[in-house]
Amino acid sequence: MKTSNKPHVLITYIEAGMGHIVTARAISDSLREKYGDKIKITDRYILRDSENPRLRKYEEFMTRQVKMYSAIPGYCALQMASMHILGSKNTLKLIHSTLFYREMCATYEEYAKIKPDVIVCTHYFLLHAAIRYRDKFDAHCKVLLYCPDNMLHGWWDNRVDRVYTNCKRATKDAVRFGYPKDRIVEVFFPTRSSVLRPQGTKNSYREKFGIPSEGLAVAVADGVYAKGKARRVTRELLCSDIPLTVCVIAGKNEELLSELLALQKTAKANIRLIPLGFIENAPELYAACDIFITKAGPNAMLDSAMMGTPLIINYCASPIERASKRLFID
Repeated sequence: MKTSNKPHVLITYIEAGMGHIVTARAISDSLREKYGDKIKITDRYILRDSENPRLRKYEEFMTRQVKMYSAIPGYCALQMASMHILGSKNTLKLIHSTLFYREMCATYEEYAKIKPDVIVCTHYFLLHAAIRYRDKFDAHCKVLLYCPDNMLHGWWDNRVDRVYTNCKRATKDAVRFGYPKDRIVEVFFPTRSSVLRPQGTKNSYREKFGIPSEGLAVAVADGVYAKGKARRVTRELLCSDIPLTVCVIAGKNEELLSELLALQKTAKANIRLIPLGFIENAPELYAACDIFITKAGPNAMLDSAMMGTPLIINYCASPIERASKRLFID
């Protein structure tokens, strides 16, 4: 039985890179700001917050896959190509009815515990499970997809009640993959309010991160797991003969962070190296710097562009990132 007359909106999270998390959080924040008095909102890491250890292990599996996309060239492209072996939708259903059947069942059972009226998804697995929940438990539940990428791939389930795309390429993909045209809505990129309405200035952000007010400052990042070219780029920058501040976000890569801290002690006199772990306020660092060097992660590029910092893209880990590079760079 429902305890409130307010519609219950579930915002779903999964750690498989930060793009899914950042966009889900932006959607949640906007809904709270505009409709917080009219709807009940629940934010939930569906797998991680479960008492079922199988789901926690599955999220760890997803995380390892994302790390491999950056660490092994072509791995993601090969995996995405395999999605279409039997037709993308047939392959999606087959894989999650066999190989990942238990994980799928456990996930839609998590939805059944929450009993939402609306489920908002930014990841294909949580979306497929949400549609299974709707069809099995609650035909009145609405399932909404916001695709955080600048394209759609075949494993986004097209049986949604509404799909939100963020560029013309993704909208064309939605039509090609069989989404009903009357359920496709093209919107602006969901972006954190701190990026849309930044409160600081370049100098105030520099002071915050310990960057000198004068001189060239370069930010380097490589996704949340830093498994691509961040290490190599940083070493090249440390060879520079010009006065330079190099700010490197190691994210959740503890090995890289330790290496950077060691390099910090041996850096040349003209170089200031600032190693950083995982930081929530990364867009402020982009704004503090003159150049941002990174792989073609959609949200990193969007944040940098909106904070007014020029980008250098050094790596595309997947077809998704190549599509994002075409949109933001080419």
